[in-house]
Amino acid sequence: MREHGDHQPHGHEDALIRGAWLYDLRLRLWWGRRGAAWRSGLIDRLDLRPGQRALDIGSGPGQLAFALADRVTPGGSVDGVDAAIEMVRRADRKNRGRRTVTFTEARAQQLPFPDETFDAVTCTLALHHVSAADRPAAVAEMRRVLRPGGRVLIADLEPSTDGRSPFGPLFRSRHAQHDDSLDEAERLLGAAGFVGLTRGSTTVSGIGQVVGTRSV
Repeated sequence: MREHGDHQPHGHEDALIRGAWLYDLRLRLWWGRRGAAWRSGLIDRLDLRPGQRALDIGSGPGQLAFALADRVTPGGSVDGVDAAIEMVRRADRKNRGRRTVTFTEARAQQLPFPDETFDAVTCTLALHHVSAADRPAAVAEMRRVLRPGGRVLIADLEPSTDGRSPFGPLFRSRHAQHDDSLDEAERLLGAAGFVGLTRGSTTVSGIGQVVGTRSV
């Protein structure tokens, strides 16, 4: 996950977070006990099984990657990527020797993995931090690294039930000035060839999710 504030341009003007420890603290204070339910609700939509391999794009401090690892063990593994090296280092420190989870500095539009590597890909509150021009490439990369039949889940901002965002600047970047990021994500998934798109709410008002499957 990423936030507005303490971000710097990277490559084609991606919005990155540099204050990783402060962001991690903000997340823990904001989520409180809701975090576990949020992560579990997302992962339930992926139908993960032990022995599979998952990728979390924009992995931030690593909490979703750790939750994914709980679903694919024994026998599976999880990779987390973030374009900010500070986030990767923070996640590594929190990893505490989990051999099933690996964090790497990488951009969403340039994933350092071979074709058809993963059974599932997640990207939560991160796609809107990729520069607008590079978002189609980022979604194409998600498809490339998924195995046929693999599932992708993107969670991002959408209008809350009362029409207001409950987050202020917490999850926004200068690339997302309106709460329509999930609409764009859904369009990009369809354009990239994902099938069976399903969209729904999450446990947090103002954040929705869309899931798609890579066809053969």
